[in-house]
Amino acid sequence: MTRIDEQARRLDEEYLAISQLFDQFCQRAGALAEQYHFFKWPDYEDTPQLSRAFTLLGEPRELRLRCQPGERGTLHGIIQIVDEEELPHASLRFSADGQLQLEAGRLLDDPPRLLLRLLLGTVWQHKPEA
Repeated sequence: MTRIDEQARRLDEEYLAISQLFDQFCQRAGALAEQYHFFKWPDYEDTPQLSRAFTLLGEPRELRLRCQPGERGTLHGIIQIVDEEELPHASLRFSADGQLQLEAGRLLDDPPRLLLRLLLGTVWQHKPEA
């Protein structure tokens, strides 16, 4: 197997792992939405693959996953919360093994964006009760 074939296989595996993590994330968000009633998470959606519509405090939002190359040829997933005007309000980067990549910044730089980022982080770390 050539080096290019090996790299392509590895990127395919990382993409599959990232999309599986996104599916798990959506399942956890559903469980959290039932527990806390500040956002609504529908049971089913006719949205494109790797995206999910929801409401946060009554305002429509969309959760989207996109992938981008990282350092040393790895692939990163980026979960974004986007409003109706396609403006991203929060994003969370993670690697194919599920590790979060935290961003630097001061607490009060942008409180609404920070709230959404904390929401994403909470859903990411929340383990559903068995």
